[in-house]
Amino acid sequence: MGLFSFLRRKKPIRNDCHDHLFTRPVAFIRGRRHRVDVPYALPKDEREEERINFQHYTLHKLLGGHYHAPIDPTTVQRILDVGSGTGKWAHDIARHFPQTQVYGLDLEQPQAMGLQPPENYHFVQGNVMAPLPFPDNHFDFVHQRLLVSAIPSSLWPAVLQEIVRVTKSGGYIELAEAGNGYQHVGTSTQTFLQWGQTASTRKGIDLTLMKYLGDLLASVGVGQIQTKTFQLPVGAWGGKEGNLYAKDMYAAFQGLKNFYCLVGGVHPNSFDATLAALPQEWEACHTTHEFYIAYGQK
Repeated sequence: MGLFSFLRRKKPIRNDCHDHLFTRPVAFIRGRRHRVDVPYALPKDEREEERINFQHYTLHKLLGGHYHAPIDPTTVQRILDVGSGTGKWAHDIARHFPQTQVYGLDLEQPQAMGLQPPENYHFVQGNVMAPLPFPDNHFDFVHQRLLVSAIPSSLWPAVLQEIVRVTKSGGYIELAEAGNGYQHVGTSTQTFLQWGQTASTRKGIDLTLMKYLGDLLASVGVGQIQTKTFQLPVGAWGGKEGNLYAKDMYAAFQGLKNFYCLVGGVHPNSFDATLAALPQEWEACHTTHEFYIAYGQK
């Protein structure tokens, strides 16, 4: 039985008993704003937007660019960024391809508007787990990055089928994700990752799927697939880029507190103590984090 068949047959996982706390689309919990109508682990607020913009800069340095698919700048007409967040990736792409119309799709406009977006950038409100509000065969390139904490594993086939639908024949699709693939970790990091696995499972999210992005693309008919795995350094031991990535990861982990505590059942004091121990442990162990990229052609 193939990966696609396994996902299609997988039964939905019941939500944790704490879910009665999440009865409105938006809630403020311990000072953080969350969209609680979707299974998204991280906050949706200005503080998180600052982190995402910082992360965008860091990943550009570590991954060697904004994308890896061999798209032709002279022919590409329309580009879609699925789950665009702050819009930073799509804004940079729109500036890089000034003759191309670039669209960013997300649940809501960014909390902090920031700089004026390029004229060829367009925000579209939508949910990646619902049908995309675009016609068939519309985009030359569709990009999706770091939605592992937003899409339950049972929904990945449907999400990717929609992406394929709106991609032109011959167009490219690129996925960029990171899961729970860490190397050289200490006891505090192991504890933190196990908490994340428990909370994610209760929301139907499977972090281990991310290393199979190429298989996921193949299961929905994408061809000419190429995959890359990066071992990203976490900490100043890995130079400037490693230090930046550690800062981003620590801020992201801070943002997971409500998810770990309310869904995973972790005590807030235990969370804080374990989180505080991570940076020193990353330095001592020379921790690395696996980052996966897969792209292919419709």
